[in-house]
Amino acid sequence: MTAISIVLPSYNRAGTIGRPIESVLAQDFKDFELIVVDDGSTDDTRERVASYSDTRIVYLCQNTNLGGNAARNRGIAEAKGKIVCFIDSDDAFLPHKLSYVSDYFGAHPDTDVLVDSFEILYPPGGNKKTKRRINPVIDNSADLELAIFARHLYKATPALSARRDALIAVGLFDESLKRRQDMDLLLRLVRQTTCASTDAVLWTKYWSEDAISSKLDTFVDATLEICERHPDYLRHPEFRTGLSRDVARHAVRLVSRGNWATLRADFGRLAAHFGAAVTARLLLRGLVEIGQRRKLPGQH
Repeated sequence: MTAISIVLPSYNRAGTIGRPIESVLAQDFKDFELIVVDDGSTDDTRERVASYSDTRIVYLCQNTNLGGNAARNRGIAEAKGKIVCFIDSDDAFLPHKLSYVSDYFGAHPDTDVLVDSFEILYPPGGNKKTKRRINPVIDNSADLELAIFARHLYKATPALSARRDALIAVGLFDESLKRRQDMDLLLRLVRQTTCASTDAVLWTKYWSEDAISSKLDTFVDATLEICERHPDYLRHPEFRTGLSRDVARHAVRLVSRGNWATLRADFGRLAAHFGAAVTARLLLRGLVEIGQRRKLPGQH
């Protein structure tokens, strides 16, 4: 049986998909399969994948574009490995990613999920330097849940490695979510399985303007959806710290871009859902926390 399955969803990313494929093929751990799920691409993704002759690459094609979550779920369903990792169509594993994951799960047989750390690489020519997203070392689900809600954990989907049985047991990715699917899945995992995180940097995220997390127009919908599925995000005082920071960061980004109409509309929707007083408290608390974090070394 294959030790590790890597699921790579892709939609019209023929121009970048070579990067993740080549990073997986360059791993110092060799017992894997790479499942490329082509989510109904209309470019030459099929031909680009076919140009790699490695038999460990499995190509699956969706008849229509169903979204990244559906593509990931298809990959999990088809996976032969006991451990499943994820990579996006423009990112790259560092050469020791899979060997670290294999060793970790081998040394921790009771752990079902591992969240690792990563670096962010910005486009050349800009003034942004590479950043490292270092997660705390946590070995229990309760502390990890707090870290997720309080936004002390960097939890991009490629940072997640999990036993396939655990992913299936919690119902896989929610295909109705367009954003924060990683947060939703992890919150279900911490409540039903044993989860951990590590400060080991195992992959590189290539930042782009069209990243889902960079889109301001989806923030309110995503926030209300995550609160509906996980109401403790608002109800629990410690968890609410993360929600406050999210709300405040959104406000700061809109103000910095002069998007006053969007600011009024978005906070009108939040106030209609949470109540005006609660929304104001979330914003104020978040602004205070952002100010405090910026005073700390290494915080962004």
